[in-house]
Amino acid sequence: MRVVKFVLAFFVFIVVCYGVSSWYMGREAQALIERELAQANEQVLKAIGPDTGLQDIQIRIRSYDRGIFTSQAEYELRWQNDEGRAVNYAFSDKLQHGPFPLAALRQGNWAPALAFSEAQLQKTDSTAAWVDSLEGDSPVVIRTFVGFGGKGVSNWIFREAHFSEPDGSKVAFSGGQVDIRFSDNFQSHHAVGDFNKLQLSDADASAITMEAISLDSEKMLSPSGERTVDSEVNVARIALTTPEMPDVVLNQTRAAIQATQVAGLLTGQVSYGVEAVEFNDAQLGSVVAQASADRLNMSALTALVQEYDAIRSADTTSDDLPQLDDDQARRLRTSLFAFLNNQPGLVLGPLVWTNPQGQGRIQLDADFVEPDQALLDAPADQLLLAVLGRLNLSVEIEKAFFEALFIQLSVEKPARASAMARMMFDGYAARLSRAGVAVYENNTLKIDAFYEDDTIRLNGEVVGLTSLLQRLFQGVL
Repeated sequence: MRVVKFVLAFFVFIVVCYGVSSWYMGREAQALIERELAQANEQVLKAIGPDTGLQDIQIRIRSYDRGIFTSQAEYELRWQNDEGRAVNYAFSDKLQHGPFPLAALRQGNWAPALAFSEAQLQKTDSTAAWVDSLEGDSPVVIRTFVGFGGKGVSNWIFREAHFSEPDGSKVAFSGGQVDIRFSDNFQSHHAVGDFNKLQLSDADASAITMEAISLDSEKMLSPSGERTVDSEVNVARIALTTPEMPDVVLNQTRAAIQATQVAGLLTGQVSYGVEAVEFNDAQLGSVVAQASADRLNMSALTALVQEYDAIRSADTTSDDLPQLDDDQARRLRTSLFAFLNNQPGLVLGPLVWTNPQGQGRIQLDADFVEPDQALLDAPADQLLLAVLGRLNLSVEIEKAFFEALFIQLSVEKPARASAMARMMFDGYAARLSRAGVAVYENNTLKIDAFYEDDTIRLNGEVVGLTSLLQRLFQGVL
């Protein structure tokens, strides 16, 4: 009898201890969620960049009911689109507290955990068509194992869906999954995902179809505070169809971004590549494009764009560009000067278009210098030359590339199209060469324009600004 009492007492003790620890884990989980959402709201605009059309974006907790062993929560992602309409996505979350959540044990994960979360996308005005197409089932389920030490695993499951929006647009989605592993106190992550097909069409029968979509994204935070991002998206086939134009198909498309941010300054590169471009069944070759930036002050850039947007919103004219008064121009320049204080550099390119006969290539490099505050009220042309430290434009177009591209796009027979392409290319090349704008040699048209230290070099020749403008007028117009 004494043994039975001892066992019962021990069992009650264990249950109480587990209940206390589970309640404590629930409290810690709630604190973690609140802290992470607060950080997310601070960083989300920096992450998506300025001028995205998303206004007042916010992630918030609508409700949180914490119990001893489980908690019920609701989260909301809300923003205002560029048309002024509110967009909101709501998730309901069932959390099981650690140290050994039952749902995690069922999945074979016996490691101690802070909590196990299962969140589901709910029906709102923004998701009604999506949810209704699944007869009320949630289209997105997120299962997250929240471990100790800032580690965790999250599985995002997207269900297949086919639905129409009130405006006549349609969505056909195969579903898919994204798996994310967190580390470094949830500051670093590695995400991989796959989707078979996504098609978006509008009421006018225009559509974009993407097939075999895969993503791989890694974000890391070093002990010194350096943030790095390395992300890549691959799409096997992208088809753009419109009733008025021939179809455009992009095969084996790749988009990648590598970026590092230290002390608020961003250095990175964005690259795009398409292995085969088709236009109305014509094979147009491959395209590779890059853009890179150095020492971009993202906070200052966001402030500059917000200042411009505020001026544009207050403008009552119908012009695309607002008419600036002296005060508005000075405010805009003050924001511009703050952005240029770190002497950013930009590279647009190279953009390389290649077909079986040759290629065309263009690249623009620009380095900016810290402006003198005395130039705050200077004329625009004087200000531009003062903040521009270096500018280099390089263009190369091979005649064989242009001819092959012209033949593919022309409705004429190949022989006639070839003759027209050669005549057109030779005519423009001769005109630009006579004007001194370009050099035509080895069947390649080249332009190399360079500016630095108030000196302009055009194809190796030093020219003045007036001479440059005259040459451009003669060669282009």
